[in-house]
Amino acid sequence: IAGDLDQDKVPPGYFLPTVAGGLVGAFCAAQVHLHALAETSFGIGLLCWALLGSVLLTRLFFRPGLPAPLVPTLAIELAPPAVAGEAWFALGGRADSLVACVLGGYAVLMLLVQLRFIPLYAKLKFGPSFWAFTFSYAAACGDALDWLGMKRPPHAAVYADIIIVAITLFIGVIFVRTLRMLGRGE
Repeated sequence: IAGDLDQDKVPPGYFLPTVAGGLVGAFCAAQVHLHALAETSFGIGLLCWALLGSVLLTRLFFRPGLPAPLVPTLAIELAPPAVAGEAWFALGGRADSLVACVLGGYAVLMLLVQLRFIPLYAKLKFGPSFWAFTFSYAAACGDALDWLGMKRPPHAAVYADIIIVAITLFIGVIFVRTLRMLGRGE
């Protein structure tokens, strides 16, 4: 706020200390029964998402594209609705509430955006920024598991197993590729 910032240098990674910090804080505080702190943290996370999200989307829509090494940080756009959904449920929110449906719907929209980005991601050289996928996609999987647990559709356990195996393998591949880079001194 007090420094000179260049909007062209604002990547989605700025969501992590601000939005994710507040929303993960809400989830954690709710787990240890600090409900007022959880609600406060949830509010901070949502406000940071609204404020920073508008700046980030304006940057992504109307300014020069991200440099190739930062393109994987586009995956972080999936994190806010997913982590907010998890925090909402930790706060005792119901799956049939307006808030849950808004957050869930936006998470699905951001998941579809991620699917659209697969060709873009596939052209990139693997690098450390690929770790941006892990938090966002794991959060989306956690949110999906919460929904499955509450809605209990037929074969929910099978879907849950598929989600857990898929995200574990996905993060495992990123881990192995990172180890290979380190082994080559890159």
